[in-house]
Amino acid sequence: MASVLLAGIRHRGPDDEGVARPVPTATLINTRLAIIDLSPAGHQPMFDAPASGQKPNCVVYNGEIYNYPELRRELTELGFEFRSRCDTEAILHAWRAWGDDCVDHMRGMFAICIVDESRGIATLYRDRLGIKPLYVYRHPNGGLVFASEIRAILALGADTISPRANRAALEGYLAQGAVQGYESLIDGIEMLAPATTWRLDLETGRELTRRTYWHLPPRSDAPLSRPQALEQLRSIAREAVAMHLLSDAPLGLFLSGGVDSASILALAAEAATGTLRTLTIGFDAGQFDESADSQVTAGAFGVDHRTIRLSASDVLDGLDAALGAMDSPTVDGFNSYFVSRAARQAGLTVALSGLGGDELFGGYASFADVPRAIAIRQNLLKNAAARVGGAMMRSRLGAKLTETSNRPAEPLAMYLLRRELFLPHERRMLHPLPDGCDEITGVDDALLDELRAEAGALDETNRLSFFELNLYMRHMLLRDADAFSMAAPIEYRVPLLDHRLVEAVFAMPGEWKRPDPRPKPLLLDIVGPRLPEAVWKRSKRGFTFPWGVWLLEHRPLANLARDSAHDAATWRDLGVEPAGVREIWSRFTAGDRRVSALQVLAFVVLRDFAVRHHLRAA
Repeated sequence: MASVLLAGIRHRGPDDEGVARPVPTATLINTRLAIIDLSPAGHQPMFDAPASGQKPNCVVYNGEIYNYPELRRELTELGFEFRSRCDTEAILHAWRAWGDDCVDHMRGMFAICIVDESRGIATLYRDRLGIKPLYVYRHPNGGLVFASEIRAILALGADTISPRANRAALEGYLAQGAVQGYESLIDGIEMLAPATTWRLDLETGRELTRRTYWHLPPRSDAPLSRPQALEQLRSIAREAVAMHLLSDAPLGLFLSGGVDSASILALAAEAATGTLRTLTIGFDAGQFDESADSQVTAGAFGVDHRTIRLSASDVLDGLDAALGAMDSPTVDGFNSYFVSRAARQAGLTVALSGLGGDELFGGYASFADVPRAIAIRQNLLKNAAARVGGAMMRSRLGAKLTETSNRPAEPLAMYLLRRELFLPHERRMLHPLPDGCDEITGVDDALLDELRAEAGALDETNRLSFFELNLYMRHMLLRDADAFSMAAPIEYRVPLLDHRLVEAVFAMPGEWKRPDPRPKPLLLDIVGPRLPEAVWKRSKRGFTFPWGVWLLEHRPLANLARDSAHDAATWRDLGVEPAGVREIWSRFTAGDRRVSALQVLAFVVLRDFAVRHHLRAA
């Protein structure tokens, strides 16, 4: 089993690997991408050296503890001796010093397992924002497997796990373009929720405790004045970015033409002691290319900047490899794969990204669109559909505008409609509504209830930030970023998701995030005047691929899409109605603007995932 699991995750860590059995009933496995202390002293699984008479503890983990120098100093003062400069060792000593509360001292991204031999327990931890994944599978006959990727668990083979489709997860995928919640598309494999501690008895496998150790705090009743708040936020943001620059391996910044990555660069320029490296991907489709804008930004800070050109042929020729690197079906992560691969080819091992900026600081169109949709539903905008016009109503936007009449006039339902891939009537063409899923949004009922309860005390703008962080970002962007970056492999760091920065931003009134007319004014004011004005005056552009053109005009991809749509056997095996898939494909090729290219791409991705992993209906 150990060799199979090693093979399943070896792409994530080419620098070292290890297997240990700290107790007869537990085997820990690790492959290492060396970032801090590149020497063999950072080898995992790692054991501590306890005092005489004590049994050693063992840790295996993925991620980075960015405040480990501070932890090291604190633990040294408590009498602990360090044999390495690696953050892994700080985790072991923190567990010995503070037990289950050790996680409260950590600032970073992580998925951790610590085995305490003396008590016969294993404890799993996941970071607060869900940056690093941790999947768990309980075998029906006993035993538990956990891993950083679903594919590693599936590598154990049909004798251990028979890949059956989770119908509720399939509904969430069709609704939002990625599986929602903490189940996976494979029945029985679940993801440990963020900010969760899970303790197990190693003899019986029985769950001892499961607790949530962190919640996003509600807004303060007495917020600071704006000047005071900005000073506090600047201090936290500078500290967060400085921590994320810590690396013994080659590090750079992904630089787009937008505000988020430029803001990180501005803060990094204040903290860096040497020349910073930045990387931009230039795309041959002019409307998607931000390389010229990035060059201007890089020039303002005097960094070592490099642009790597990416053509449509590069993407399309690498599409099969990207699909093979996909750990969970998604329609939104291909850019992460190609950007990460380019970064690795450029000699980087670590790359900082602006992911989280749109969610945290109000950069998405959803911050305006959702209140507008609620107003339409409440008939505050009279005859809105009539004013849009017939041609627009025959578009995908028109289909969603019509759908507003079927939704309650509340933020979460309208937010999910804003990002919805297949509308309810389209999903019912494809498969029946699974138990436990909301019939309108397709998302797990319990997850919706949890989100509404936790966001209830927030103002309108912060509530939408909360939904963006806990839905689109958590269940799509972060999963995609981890799987596709580690396929390169690249360590993908997201300093704007430092939990202390997130806490501080949510403590501020949401109105401070609204355009004034500058986009993301709160972030711009945090960064200050060093950010060139040209950065925030540019029109917002995302790095996306022209799937609509490619699916119709690029013959190999068009053939793949056609074959996917007509693969009736696979769709039946998966529990999806083949006629529904064919109808959507036919409407797309006929030019029906109510069908989107991403819907067709969703079929290509899902069918490929099902075939690769021999997935069948539960």
